[in-house]
Amino acid sequence: MCIARKPISAILALLLSISLCVACGPGGSSPDLPPSGETSASLGSNVNRDSEVPETTVSNTEEGQTEDPDFTTPEQPPSSPLTTVSPTVPVVPAPSETPPISTEPSPPTTNEPTAPVTSAPIIDSSPSPSPSEAPPTSGEPDGAPVTTEPDDSPVVLTISGDGVSSETTWTLGQLQAMRDGYREVIYSTTNNYPTFSHSEAHGISLTYLLRQAGILSSAASIRLIASDGYRSTLTYNQVFGTLYSYSTHNSSGSSGASPVEPLLAWEYGSVGSVRLENIRSFFGQSGPMEVNTASFVSDLILIEVSTASAGSWAAPNASISDEGSVHAGTELELLHENRDSIRIYYTLDGSEPDYSSLVYNRSTSYFQPHLIVPIVLTESVTIKAFAAGLGRDPSPVAVFTYIIS
Repeated sequence: MCIARKPISAILALLLSISLCVACGPGGSSPDLPPSGETSASLGSNVNRDSEVPETTVSNTEEGQTEDPDFTTPEQPPSSPLTTVSPTVPVVPAPSETPPISTEPSPPTTNEPTAPVTSAPIIDSSPSPSPSEAPPTSGEPDGAPVTTEPDDSPVVLTISGDGVSSETTWTLGQLQAMRDGYREVIYSTTNNYPTFSHSEAHGISLTYLLRQAGILSSAASIRLIASDGYRSTLTYNQVFGTLYSYSTHNSSGSSGASPVEPLLAWEYGSVGSVRLENIRSFFGQSGPMEVNTASFVSDLILIEVSTASAGSWAAPNASISDEGSVHAGTELELLHENRDSIRIYYTLDGSEPDYSSLVYNRSTSYFQPHLIVPIVLTESVTIKAFAAGLGRDPSPVAVFTYIIS
């Protein structure tokens, strides 16, 4: 009986031993405990990564740290606090213990660099411009002129008088913005000497501007006034009539007449060499010998439009009465009380004179009086002449008939 029990006891002991070995596993260690020395290295890696990202709440799990229920964080110096892990389970904050949500956006959890957090953009609290104040965009459908000058820009020109609907003032920017009236013109010029030349001018059409200012149908004269008081007066027809520029223009003659508009120019000079200047008026010519430089008013600041007519120039006179006969070789002078303010145009064949006819007084008495020479009568002749100049309508045509005896 004793022999039979011994094997049973041995068998029970053997079974118990096998059971204990299965429970402990190979080597007798926990299957989740990492080998000695690896955990510290893994944790140190997480600490380094924490120092490379902005301050935020990041769990070790999010950084890839292995959960270890049996691992206790080694003691670290106070200057480098580490996340404490429970000896049995990782610390997971209860709902009531959840840290407050940061108002700053959380950076991404990648290893790429992130942009620094900036403050919210500053919103301009100034009022937005109304549609009328807003700068226009290109390609406006109505093509309306655009005023680029601010409201406080200085006024450079005033148009007033009883010949316009109301007084109007303009800044340089307002004049330049009226693109429909902008012109670039080359003018032929003649002065009292006379000198013949050409000028180039860029500016606004005067006739266009006067219409913009509301010129009345009853307007009769237009006076241009400079800042120094110089003034030049023209009739309505001398502004709105047909004026010309001559491509060939010199003491030998003129040709190539082209109609041009009068301008108020802010850029002008010799042909091909204009420069920015104060406002100056420019006019074409009724004929190649008409003195138009007198109407070139520099530093123009005021235009007065009047309904009062200045009338017409007086007709020229002759130094010899046309009653009776004269001897061949008789010298005849054409006279006028305002000889230096007008030109006397005349014909010798009885035809009607115009602005392309012969000119008696090619210069003024104070420049080249020797150019004013008498007409020598060599045969019977009918002379027709009229006087014309700025500020008044042309004179009636005077007729002088001479018979050679």
